[in-house]
Amino acid sequence: MHRTVSPRQILLSLSLITATILSGLPAICSAQTTFFTENFDNGNFASRGWYDSTGGVIDTSVFSPSGGNGSIRFSFAQGSNSPTGGSPKRHSFTPSESVYVSFWLKLGTAGAPWQGSGVSYHPHVIMLLTDANGDFDGLAWTYLTFYIEWNSFTPRLAIQDGQRINVSQLTTSYPGLLGSTTTHAVAGGNGPQNQATPTLVDYYSIGAPDYTNATYWDSASPSLVNNRWHHLEAYMAMNSISGGIPQANGVIRYWVDGALVVERTNVYLRTAQFATQKFNQFVLAPYIEPGTGSPVSQSMWLDNLVVANQRPTTLPAPTNLRVVQQ
Repeated sequence: MHRTVSPRQILLSLSLITATILSGLPAICSAQTTFFTENFDNGNFASRGWYDSTGGVIDTSVFSPSGGNGSIRFSFAQGSNSPTGGSPKRHSFTPSESVYVSFWLKLGTAGAPWQGSGVSYHPHVIMLLTDANGDFDGLAWTYLTFYIEWNSFTPRLAIQDGQRINVSQLTTSYPGLLGSTTTHAVAGGNGPQNQATPTLVDYYSIGAPDYTNATYWDSASPSLVNNRWHHLEAYMAMNSISGGIPQANGVIRYWVDGALVVERTNVYLRTAQFATQKFNQFVLAPYIEPGTGSPVSQSMWLDNLVVANQRPTTLPAPTNLRVVQQ
């Protein structure tokens, strides 16, 4: 016996099927404020706001799973400190107390695996500067440089603020000047951030009376592998100032392929002397320490960069659809 199905019944069935499918989809994501994006599909970097250097090698044969028509390739010759072809380097953005950076990374190939720098403190790749410094100020001696990088295959977040170090009160004891109204740095030379369990704290003279200093936060174990695209995300938010005293409530986070590998919610990133300090400059400058250089010829690729003020917020997927009957 055959049963006739009306068009309205077909529409109702399709609507219910669609609702079932949508209810199982991942949550929809959207960033609150996107400062800029870069797909690395062509080398017209100056037209997209990059400055200081507009070099860079676009590889149209390699691109990430997130799509596009190319990526930027950084190839180091053996013994070199900088990649062939350079980099687009700097891009300013709206000053913000928090920054979220998302990008795709591929290290090496099957035939030429990535080996890193061969030292424990390089390569430097991505940096963020603040409005306490100028548009062309140096990278290794500033009021604050925030690093997003990886040592070999271990994700790392780091800071340095050698330009604000109080050289008259250097100390390796905690808390030192941290959390005080006295002029001081936060990256180690005026007291280590033991409250935020750093992996390493280091400071040293770069010629009297100047010092550089740094604090590293590494993931517990390597989570990057050769010849594979990884999605990396980092978030940093300035600590607050209360009554002229810096509070240890700055936030740093690092994700690899969606997994949180570094998190601290009790970090100092600014002091009372820089109470309004905000991030405002993105720097892409892969570099391996002079005197060592790249131990082998090796390459890495970056693709689909997003710089925003926060990690995308999630919107719940629909659990049902309202069917309008005709």
